Parts: sequence; C-alpha cells; structure tokens
Amino acid sequence: MELRVLEYFLSVVDLGSVTAASQEVHVTQPSLSRQIRQLERELGLTLFRRGEGALRLTPAGRAFLPVARDLIARSRLARDTARSMASGAGIPLTVIAPPTTVTDVVAPFVVASGPAGQIVDVVEASPHGVYAALTIGQADFAIGTRPPGSDLEYTVLGQAPVWAQMAPDHPWAGREHVDLSDISTGRVIVMDELHGVRRVLDEAAARAGLGYDAAYVARAPAVAQALAAAGKGVCILSDDPRFGLRSLPIRLTDGPLHVTLFGAWDPTHYAASQIRACLDDLAGFCRGLFAAVG
Repeated sequence: MELRVLEYFLSVVDLGSVTAASQEVHVTQPSLSRQIRQLERELGLTLFRRGEGALRLTPAGRAFLPVARDLIARSRLARDTARSMASGAGIPLTVIAPPTTVTDVVAPFVVASGPAGQIVDVVEASPHGVYAALTIGQADFAIGTRPPGSDLEYTVLGQAPVWAQMAPDHPWAGREHVDLSDISTGRVIVMDELHGVRRVLDEAAARAGLGYDAAYVARAPAVAQALAAAGKGVCILSDDPRFGLRSLPIRLTDGPLHVTLFGAWDPTHYAASQIRACLDDLAGFCRGLFAAVG
C-alpha cells in the first residue's frame, strides 16, 4: 500500500468524485480509478459503492477512512520532523501529564514561552499512567509525581505546594497555615488513591504517626473544590483555588507539604537533547511559579 494512493482515496472522498479528484491530484481519471481499485484489492475491501452517479463510501470505506487520515497525518508529521531535524531547527514537542499539571503548570508555561515555545500538544493521563503512556509513544516526554523507572531519564522540575482549601467562612480560613495534625482531626476531602497529592498526604501522615478520616473521596479536583466551597469540609489539593476558596499551606515539622514533579524522557529519543533543554526551561519556570504561589 502506497501513501500516495491513500492520498488519492482521501481526495475522492473529500471531493465526491473521481473526476474532481483527478484534477486535484493531477492524475488522469482512468489511472486514478485503477489505483483506487488496486487499493481495494490490496485491502480486501470494497470502499465505494459504484453505479449510482457518484461514489459513496461503503460501511467498510467509512470504517477505513479515519485510518487513512491518520496514516497520512503521521506521514506528513514524519516528513516535517525529518526536515526540521535536517535543518537544525527545533521540532514540536508533545507532553503527557496529569490534568492538574496541564492546567496549572504546562499551559502557563506554553503561554510564557511565546511563539518560540516548543510544546505544541498535550496528552492528559492519570498520574500513575503517564510513564506507561510515554513508553508506548504517546508523547515525547512526561511529567509525573514519582521518579520513573530505570529505562527513562528524568530531572526534577520543582516542588508544587499542597494546599488545604476551604470556604472563606470556615473556622480555619483566618489562619496562615494548617498543621498536619489538624488534618487528622478535621473534616477533610481527599483525592482517590491514584492521585499524587493523596499519596504524599498519606506518606506524610504515616511518617508522623497520624491518621485521618476522609469525609469525601473525589476523583476530580474540581469536584473536591466544589464540595469544599459548599461547606462540606477542607479539600487537600495542589490545584489553584476555585470557587472563592481560601488556600493555606500544610505545615510539617520539616517544612510545607509538597508534591515533587519529575520530567522524564526516553534517552534514545532522536530529540533527547532538545527535550532536556525544554525541561530545563520548564524547571526554571516552575521555580518562579511555585515561589510566587508559596
């Protein structure tokens, strides 16, 4: 199967006829018809209904259409990437990260990077799944809340503060901070066990010999914040506050509670040096960002 023939197939679909497509791709109509039929033979599928005045996709043709579009898009990306590599220009990068990190860190970094920024796409994944998704090629690098396995290289991007967030009329709202011991006795709203903030909270509580009873366990940070804003408790998150919530740092004996962000990549990636440079820039951005909110 040639990519050129897939492009012919897409032209016929998009333009509605072999005649119009032949003019678009500069191939004679008989030749284009033969190549479409050859594609059908190679696939073992009938892609078009014929004899009705216009070509119409069969169910098999409709099912194959997104596959063809994806193959052509990937081939163009490969071509553009190769050209960028050959010219020495930077390539566009895709990052995979948890939703909170995308919203509060990656998106602001893209804005701050301006037109020359290299991150052009983001894939959201649960914190425990970012590295697995990276290894199967869903992104060029990943941001996680744990160090990755030994098959990946990584750098520390920064330490995002973990907040106790509460409604303005909550008894704790007038404080400067919340002690971890307060969490063990208060009515708290926590994330589920797949969330990085939940893990660092549980680890800190275990080290301090403290426990807590969660009033609610949320799977989405916005829902945890909504519950807190509704007066149902204090949510524990690293997200920026919403709904008018008051955010207070959680104090441990050795400093504030935080979640560490790691940037990871495959050392054999053809753009590994560029990825590392991008992560160095992101680490500098994170230092400023977390210092400002801390």
